Amino acid sequence: MDTRKKRALLVEKLSRLHSSMASFNRSDESYDQCLKRLTVFAENSDTESVKVLYRILYALPNLEKGTKRETYFSFLERFNSELIELGFFNEELDEDLTPNEQEAVDLFVNENIGKNLRLVEYLNSTFFTESQKTSLGKSRILIDLIKRCKTSYNPDTDQLNEDDFGISHEDFDDALKSLEESKRILVYRAARGIDDQYMDRGLLSFIRSSIVNTQVDDSELDSRLMSDEEKVIEKLVVGDKLFQPTHSQQTFSRPSRSVETSFEGIFWAFALLAFAVAIMFLINNTK
Repeated sequence: MDTRKKRALLVEKLSRLHSSMASFNRSDESYDQCLKRLTVFAENSDTESVKVLYRILYALPNLEKGTKRETYFSFLERFNSELIELGFFNEELDEDLTPNEQEAVDLFVNENIGKNLRLVEYLNSTFFTESQKTSLGKSRILIDLIKRCKTSYNPDTDQLNEDDFGISHEDFDDALKSLEESKRILVYRAARGIDDQYMDRGLLSFIRSSIVNTQVDDSELDSRLMSDEEKVIEKLVVGDKLFQPTHSQQTFSRPSRSVETSFEGIFWAFALLAFAVAIMFLINNTK
């Protein structure tokens, strides 16, 4: 793993294994197959590679809709037992990452975060090297979470309904509980800053009460000082084009399009007329 090519090959394998984790809870057969894939990788890899896989799986749970994090981490405990039987030690797996291991982890994030925006634990992590790119990735994950809440929110019942493109109340609570307290507050701050045209005030109140129900002091939601990175993420979310009002843009754009269209029509009318005159002239000359 000490060269760029080797790291790239490792990350390719890790990406496939991480992606396959989403299916482990579908059936007993899926559970066994997923565990076998991880075990076979460990049997044929060095300690560094297994350590990187193990830490990524713990830091970024890849969950299918309806699968609880408690169930996921129970599966990882089973995988940990398999690793111990293979001769690995928890002390090795939990050691600080070496520079080569850190590069592999950061490369994994660069390759995968944009493809799976439901890895909400990425908001927590100091496990990955911070940069402008990681802040952007975290903002995209937060935008996706808010968008799914918007899709599922029913103002009549003040609940999140089951929806293929949304998020259930139970899954939203599970996601919130997986976040550090400061990141739960960040969810509310970002939602609060979004324009009223997109963010229903009932939904905002629902998000606030859901966060308070995870043992966050209500006053902290408005008064807690955020880190520099959290401030950047909040600005990226609030400033995203998805949340910008559109009525003013429509008001001014329509006249300009109609003016352009009318001038364009006049131009082509004259062009066709000139072309017809030229054809007639050539026909007359040939006679």
